[in-house]
Amino acid sequence: MIIGYVRVSTTNQNLDIQLKALEKYHVDKLYEEKASGRTLERTALKECLTYIREGDTLIVYDLSRLGRSSKEVLELLDDFSKRNINFISIKENIDLATPTGRFFATVLSALNQLDLEMRNEKTKEGLQRAKENGIKLGRPRLNEKIIEDSLELYKKGVKRSDICRLTGISIASLDREIKKFKEKKAGN
Repeated sequence: MIIGYVRVSTTNQNLDIQLKALEKYHVDKLYEEKASGRTLERTALKECLTYIREGDTLIVYDLSRLGRSSKEVLELLDDFSKRNINFISIKENIDLATPTGRFFATVLSALNQLDLEMRNEKTKEGLQRAKENGIKLGRPRLNEKIIEDSLELYKKGVKRSDICRLTGISIASLDREIKKFKEKKAGN
């Protein structure tokens, strides 16, 4: 059986290029997903990997569709090899049925990892430069008046969702402030 897997990272991207590339392979079963490669919650990929059997062929548009780290991709390729599952990556022209395909899969996966690490390093450098230039990073501190108003509503028994709607505070921030309030109250 020929199984296809296509993925884009965000919901405003589309799968058209990948789907067009898979057409010539006459895919029997197709898994589509809109989820970041960084997240572990790639439901369609998990379903695909559970469904695929020995002797099947998995086709993707490119290696980065499987994952962002070379370790993750290499583990999947190793799993395919152990389970006697063929793997084809169209963009890189990789077919694990060949020794050359297995070699290039390893090299390209490592290059993807290098690219990711270089981008992460540039991001860290940019953040450090911003700090050095006095730019405050992260969310601004909550306004004390909003915190006080939120806690007053909480003490009066107003539902958390209503407090958030009325004051503009997030649920996470409200819960954090409620926890501080309870700890302070318990300490007195």
